[in-house]
Amino acid sequence: MSDTMTPPPAKSKLNRWLAAALIASVAINLGFASFGAVRYFKYREFAERRGWQIEDQVARRLPDNAQEAFRRAFEEGRKGGNVSHHQMRRDLAAALGAEPYDHNRLAAVLDEHRRRLDQLQAGMQAGMLAAADAMTPEQREAFAERMLRRGPGPGPGPGPGPGPKHMRGEMPPPPPPPPPPRD
Repeated sequence: MSDTMTPPPAKSKLNRWLAAALIASVAINLGFASFGAVRYFKYREFAERRGWQIEDQVARRLPDNAQEAFRRAFEEGRKGGNVSHHQMRRDLAAALGAEPYDHNRLAAVLDEHRRRLDQLQAGMQAGMLAAADAMTPEQREAFAERMLRRGPGPGPGPGPGPGPKHMRGEMPPPPPPPPPPRD
């Protein structure tokens, strides 16, 4: 036997690039999967988080002196707990998908849904009244103009901005009603 060893076969450059690309691809896929998992578990009830509810969005647009009055009146005016739209949707889906179908159960879920929405609306109205009472006349006028405007104005200061024609008051009048049917 001879004492010479055969050298290992040389790796081709193509194999090295394929290995590097595979490692990079796995790393990128793990990053996307991790990002998606975090978003799913952290924000699956995204609309239930404080700060994303409609009342918080309205309060943020109010002047500072009216925000607290709005929030306080809203909490007192709605006379109930938080309105969970996700839970209402799950309850509705469960009632609709129940086998056998139960008309009374679905009616009860819809009644509860209406009651919760009525509470939310009562709170919003009480909050808007309290906020308007707390604002100065200039603040009320500026807030009213901002409510009617959709998007930023064309220049500095308030004014009509881009948006649908019905929001800008540029819609033509509705067509006349059809003539009554002849017998």
